[in-house]
Amino acid sequence: MSATPVPLVALVIARATTLAYPELLPELATALQGKGMQFVLYIIEHEHDADMAMAAIERLDVAGVIAAARPSEREIARASERGVPLLLYNCHAQGPTVDSISCDHAACGHMLATMLLDAGHRRFGIIASPDDSLVGVERAAGAIGTLQRSRALTIEVERGDYSYASGAAAIDALFARMKPKPSAIIAVNDAMAIGALDRARDLQIRVPRDLSIVGIDGTQTALLPSYQLTTMRQPLNLLANTAVDLLLHRIEEPGGPPEIRLYGAQLIEGRTARLEKPVRKASLPMRRAG
Repeated sequence: MSATPVPLVALVIARATTLAYPELLPELATALQGKGMQFVLYIIEHEHDADMAMAAIERLDVAGVIAAARPSEREIARASERGVPLLLYNCHAQGPTVDSISCDHAACGHMLATMLLDAGHRRFGIIASPDDSLVGVERAAGAIGTLQRSRALTIEVERGDYSYASGAAAIDALFARMKPKPSAIIAVNDAMAIGALDRARDLQIRVPRDLSIVGIDGTQTALLPSYQLTTMRQPLNLLANTAVDLLLHRIEEPGGPPEIRLYGAQLIEGRTARLEKPVRKASLPMRRAG
């Protein structure tokens, strides 16, 4: 009797994602292995290279694809025509035309902006992401939209590349443009927030007394005693296991309307933000569409 073949899944992840959030790939790999599935990994330089990865995957006999970067609608349609289930991880299609499992990134930006506004902050610097990063764009939009609709007096945006160095450089750029200086910085990932924090310390700025700095992701580095960053932690274990379960269901039972699931992040109250009322273990609920 021949052994049942082990399903092969292709993972597509941008290099910046693996560097900025190193916990993401191990969580996905563990979830796949826990279901007895093998995977092949495609690292792309930029998120807009997702189509190239999808074209390369066509040459393989894969049972499904998990993409942590959004392919074009054309490539999404091609995968459907070939009968290969595609799941978008931590991002979503414009349609919606395909399954996606994601943190609610816009809500993360909204929650941080709201808490800082409630604490009396009015001058904000935003350390944003590259334009092709759907996750970063949504996080920044959630924060900026909230600030524009509320009591913010000044909002300045400086774009980074998700790296520590770009966060540090953003502080210099924002301080050069903003007179008076910002009282709060919202970075769309932890690595840039930590870079900004270290640069602020170099400049002898008292954090959080004179400047509040917050990030998004909840990485292990952000939680180190030397940083204790105030941030929003993504539920990566839940996201990874839910994504693998849904993909396996699509492999075993093709068809059905696409599912879009958005999961809330947990506020991690560190020591880098001046907040009016401490909130313990606050989180955002899961939302489902489709």
